[in-house]
Amino acid sequence: MKVLYFLVVLYLTCISSVSFAADNYCEALKYSLLFYKAQRAGRLPDADIPWRGNSVLGDTYNNKVDSNGDGILSKGYFDAGDGVKFGFPMAYTMTMLSWIYNQYESNIVGCGLDSLYKDVIKWGSDYTIASHVEDNVFVGQIADANVDHSYWIPPEDISYTRTVYTIDSNNPGTDLAMEASASLAATYLVFKSSDSSYANECLSHAKTLYSFAINSDKKLYSDSIKVASGFYTSGGYNDEIAWASAWLYKATGESSYLSNAATYYANNEVQYANQLSWDQKGVAVGMLLYQINNGATYKSNVETALKYWQKNGGVNYTPNGLAYLNEWGPCRYSMNMALIASMYGGDYASFAESQLNYVLGNNAKSYSFIAGWGSNYPKNPHHRASHHSTTQDINNPTTNTYVLYGALVGGPASDDSYKDDRTDYTQSEVALDYNVGLVGTLAAFSSNSAAASTTNPYTGNDITSNSDSSTTQPNTNSDDSTTTPGENGNTLNSNSESPNADHSESESSGATTIQKLSLISLLLCLIVSLF
Repeated sequence: MKVLYFLVVLYLTCISSVSFAADNYCEALKYSLLFYKAQRAGRLPDADIPWRGNSVLGDTYNNKVDSNGDGILSKGYFDAGDGVKFGFPMAYTMTMLSWIYNQYESNIVGCGLDSLYKDVIKWGSDYTIASHVEDNVFVGQIADANVDHSYWIPPEDISYTRTVYTIDSNNPGTDLAMEASASLAATYLVFKSSDSSYANECLSHAKTLYSFAINSDKKLYSDSIKVASGFYTSGGYNDEIAWASAWLYKATGESSYLSNAATYYANNEVQYANQLSWDQKGVAVGMLLYQINNGATYKSNVETALKYWQKNGGVNYTPNGLAYLNEWGPCRYSMNMALIASMYGGDYASFAESQLNYVLGNNAKSYSFIAGWGSNYPKNPHHRASHHSTTQDINNPTTNTYVLYGALVGGPASDDSYKDDRTDYTQSEVALDYNVGLVGTLAAFSSNSAAASTTNPYTGNDITSNSDSSTTQPNTNSDDSTTTPGENGNTLNSNSESPNADHSESESSGATTIQKLSLISLLLCLIVSLF
C-alpha cells in the first residue's frame, strides 16, 4: 500500500507540474510583445525599454514634420537587428498581430495585456498611415540596407543619410500597397469599439490603398523599390490582393471585396501554399476565408497545408521535435504554422502546442529560443541595439549589453544545435515577422493561464505606455559571472548588484521555475512508468 500511495503521489505531482507549465503562457506573451517595444523608432513616449532612446527623428517625406517637429516618418519599427524600416514585412506584421488580437481578444484581455498589445499595433499602424503620403503614393522603405548594414551601431547613433523609397502610379507595388491596406483594415477591427475615430481613419486609408493597388498596373514592389531586392524580394502579389480583399470584406461587409478575395485566392500559388511568411500568405488567406464563410475548398486547402507540417507529412523534424522547413529562421516558420493550427484546432492543436513548448525550452536541451525566457536562452542575438557596441565592432563587447526580452531567434540547425553567436545571423537573427507566430500561439493557448504580471523585466516597475522618463539604470551584461534572470530578475552575467535586486522573484524567475518543474515532472513520470 505504501508503494501504491507513493506512486499515486508521484503521478499527481507529475500532472500538476506539467499543467503548471501552461500557466505561464500569459507571461511569455508579455515578453513577446515587449520585443516590439524594443524595436520602436522615433520619439519614444515611455522608458519601458530603458536602453532605447529617440532615434531617426529626421525620417520624413517632403520635409513634413509632426507636432513635435519630428519627421512624419520617424515612428514605426526597425525591421530586425538593424536600422532599416522595411514597409512590406512591417505591414505584414501589423496585419498578423491585428488578426491575432481579433481572434483571441478575450484571452489577451484575460492576460492583462490589452493595453500593451494595442500600443504595439498602433505604433505600427500610425507609421503605415503616415507612409500613405498621397492617395497613390506610399513610402515602402526608409534607408538603403546596404548602407545601414555597413554600420554596427545602435539606432540612437544613426547619422548616415536615410533615403526614402516610394511606390506610386508610375512605379507601383501591388503587393506592398495591398499588404498596407490589409493591415489597416485589420487594425480598424481592433480599434472600432475602443477608438472609432482612429479606426475610421485606418479604414479610410485601407480603402484608398486598395483602390490605388487594384487600379494601377500590377507589379512587384521590389521591382520598383530595387534596393529591397536581396532583403525582402517579393515572390508574387496575388496572395496580397486576396488577403487585403478578405480583410476589407470583414471590415465593410461589401460583397465585391469577398468576390475579389475568392478570385485571387484561386491562383494555384495562393490556394496550394503550404507555408506562411511575410511573402507567402496563401495559407493565412485560406484560413481567414474559411473563418468568413466556412467554405469546403478553404477547409480542404488549410488541412492539406497543416498535414504537410505533421511528422512524415513533408516537413523534416529535428531529433528533438522542431518542424524544420529550412535553416533560415526555422522557429519563425514552425510558429507561424503553429498559429494556423491553433486557429484551425482539432487534432492539429497538439502540433501547435508541441512547437510552442519547443521554443519555450521544453526540449531535450532545456534551451529556450526566446531571449530572456528561462535560465538557458540566447544571450547574443544579432541585434545592434541590444549589443550596444560603442566601438562599432560586432565583437565588442563579447556578450550583448542588454537582454532583448521576448525576441524569438531564428533557431537551431537541423540537429537541434544552436550557436549563440551574433555574427551567425542565420541562427541568431531576430525580426518583426519572427515574433508573429509566437505571439499568436501564446495568445491561443493562454485561456487557462494566470494573468501576466504588470512588472517590466527591465526596470522592475509597471509596464506603461506614457510613463515619465525613468531614472532606473538599464540592466547590463558583463562577461565575468553567471547571474541569471531567475536569480535577480534582470541582469545577465553581472558581478555588480542589480539596481533592481529587490525584485529578486520577478516574472523572469517564473520561467526558470517552470523549466525546473517541467524537468522534475518528466523525471517523476519516468519513475512512474517504470512501475
